[in-house]
Amino acid sequence: MNRAVSKTNFLDFQFCAKNLWLKLNRPELLEKFELSDYEQHLADEGNEVEAYAHNLFLGGIEVTQHGEAAVSETVKLITGKVAAIFQATFIVDGFLARNDVLQWDAASESWHLYEVKGTSSVHESGSGRNHLDDLAFQFSVLRRSGVLVSKCSVIHLNSEYVRHGELEVHEMFTVEDVTKKVEERLLMVEAMMAAAQEYLSKVDEPIGGCECIYRGRSNQCTTFAYSNPQVSAYSTHDLSRIGASKKKLLWLVENQVFDIKDVPLDEIELSDIQQNQVRVHKSGNTIIDLDGIRSEIGNLTLPLYFLDYETFSPAIPLFEGFGPFDKVPFQFSLHILREPHGELLHVEYLHMEQSDPTPNVLTLLEHHIGAEGTIVAWNKSFEMDVHRRMANRSPAHASFIEHINGMFYDLKDVFHKQHYVHPDFRGSVSIKYVLPALVPEKQYKELAIHGGAQASEAWWAMLGNTDESERAQIAADLKTYCKLDTHAMYDIWKHLFNKIENIS
Repeated sequence: MNRAVSKTNFLDFQFCAKNLWLKLNRPELLEKFELSDYEQHLADEGNEVEAYAHNLFLGGIEVTQHGEAAVSETVKLITGKVAAIFQATFIVDGFLARNDVLQWDAASESWHLYEVKGTSSVHESGSGRNHLDDLAFQFSVLRRSGVLVSKCSVIHLNSEYVRHGELEVHEMFTVEDVTKKVEERLLMVEAMMAAAQEYLSKVDEPIGGCECIYRGRSNQCTTFAYSNPQVSAYSTHDLSRIGASKKKLLWLVENQVFDIKDVPLDEIELSDIQQNQVRVHKSGNTIIDLDGIRSEIGNLTLPLYFLDYETFSPAIPLFEGFGPFDKVPFQFSLHILREPHGELLHVEYLHMEQSDPTPNVLTLLEHHIGAEGTIVAWNKSFEMDVHRRMANRSPAHASFIEHINGMFYDLKDVFHKQHYVHPDFRGSVSIKYVLPALVPEKQYKELAIHGGAQASEAWWAMLGNTDESERAQIAADLKTYCKLDTHAMYDIWKHLFNKIENIS
């Protein structure tokens, strides 16, 4: 197999070698699996940022060809010592690298290599997303190609930047010199490059599973189920935070314990949450601590305001007063309950323009949320952070926001504190697991939009859509989804309230 190992393939190899081999040689398999959250993150990260970063380099020229034609174009630009080259391309010794930016430094008669990342810091560890290994791969390919590189840097977003007027790219980006760190990793990276080349040259599919067997569910590759058929869809890999408990997961894997029913609680030390997850799965019985539930929700102050935001967090700030990855609160749903058995009122807002929704959101909140009561959220830190960011942009409303941020209660705490543990939660305290377990007639999976990331993407797509009927359908889907989030909190609260009321 004479396929050049690209930088992207090398980073994928670091993450999961077999998954990469399957992607290159059995592409039909990937059609059966959705991208994992981790891989989707890698695919999306930094794409928009790179174009803006090019503005840091005057006189830059982009290589527009591909393959050998791109190499020839790059050679001409290198020979001409142009000020900067975008997407310079090199193929040598079976490796392929496309550089984000190469900048000519006349003083040292050498090139500066820059990698642009859609992050707010340099990532120096972690398989598949290590910025230093990324640059070391490129440095190696450039050196093999006879290009003298004297400096390596990462260009990333400045987390302290706040947009005022037009974007100021020199303030929005931070450039970090990582030359020494790249040089220190070079020998190790070149050894891994050789290993990747050898592994990917295999004609026959590598035997056995993949390294993701030693990772928790959220950090596994796309083809994990294919490579590890002994691991069921719900397994010990789904134990709460097992990915952060490397010794525990290693023990389970080495002892071939994949079914949660087979976990020997007397042989492995698990957290309380993990133990309860195993116990309810083995027994099929639900753990309900009525005293604990009463201590959490028994004295909440009425009225109850069930509040949920949907936000869009672009890397490049869109509006005045926003910074990189700031949350744009384009939608909220608010259900209001003034008496325990009273009528449930609903207020909603969806921003339909490409502008800052903050003023409209604050106006509605001030109109509908009174001085007394409890704001109920699921993971309240998110909503409270949205409020704090709005206060920074709208100082005149800061006292109101400070007041309502003091009214929050996190309904997730009932489940996080293990006062209610149901087998169908599967160790999660996500509302998308809790709701169908407690209120079976309510389901997220049947909705056109059933997740926050999907909602964010749908809103942005809606703003750019010129077809009015499609815009209207997206808007309706967004409202249905956000409304379910707050009604779900009410349904869960009502389920819990009924249990403690019936024994009072």
